Amino acid sequence: MSKSLQDVLNEAGNPVDLLRNSKIGAYVYPVVAPEFHNWRTEQAAWRESAVLFDQSHHMVDLYIKGPDAIKLVSDTAINSFASFPVNRAKQYVPVSHSGHVIGDGILFHLAQNELVFVGRAPSANWIKFHAATGGYDVEIIEDDRSPSRPGGKVVKRISYRYQIQGPNAWAVIEKLNGGPLEQLKFFNMADMNIDGTRVRTLRHGMAGAPGLEIWGPYEDGDRIKNAILEAGAEFGIVPVGSRAYATNTLESGWIPSPLPAVYTDERMASYRKWLPAA
Repeated sequence: MSKSLQDVLNEAGNPVDLLRNSKIGAYVYPVVAPEFHNWRTEQAAWRESAVLFDQSHHMVDLYIKGPDAIKLVSDTAINSFASFPVNRAKQYVPVSHSGHVIGDGILFHLAQNELVFVGRAPSANWIKFHAATGGYDVEIIEDDRSPSRPGGKVVKRISYRYQIQGPNAWAVIEKLNGGPLEQLKFFNMADMNIDGTRVRTLRHGMAGAPGLEIWGPYEDGDRIKNAILEAGAEFGIVPVGSRAYATNTLESGWIPSPLPAVYTDERMASYRKWLPAA
């Protein structure tokens, strides 16, 4: 029988000793190369030209489907989902009973009664726990982040996920689309054409200028990526590796990754007993 977080906490005696002696190692952005050119070029490109971020591997994709999908996320986050129509995205911020942050991520409203959460594991685990124990009428499909060290094995996800960002991003996007594309409001979703394929889009701006996050079936990922880089060459597009990608959160003011507030509160004991330790 696999151990729970509560089991390993009991063995360690307290959270401080457990975390101080953790052998997990440093955080790794999986699969994506640390650099494609060099850190300086990639860092400067999202302020000076355009960049392609590959977000296909380092986040959990948690698909939530069913009549209680909105109720589930509304009940487990501090922010309201009272106005959350299809083709809109929204930040998801769960907190503990005492109001301390567990994590964050983005919820995409893909279709009626169908969402996908994209983000870090602590928030995905929180959703899974309540879906399993709260009596919600939902189906959960988890597509976990890619292995930190694949060991030469083929990596497969449900979706690829890219961002086209920077001051020249919209010129790249319209060239890919074969014509003008409406600049949607922030966190609104639509679709566009890339290399003869319709892809879903999210109006996002991680680098101080209008850009898009795009996604589709994972098997299309390499072809779509190559089409973006080819179309963006005249606009100075640069593929960004994991070293430079990690710093764009400072530019955009994104929430950091705090220690999830799940280790001490007695009201969280049922969650700790449910959560696998590894």
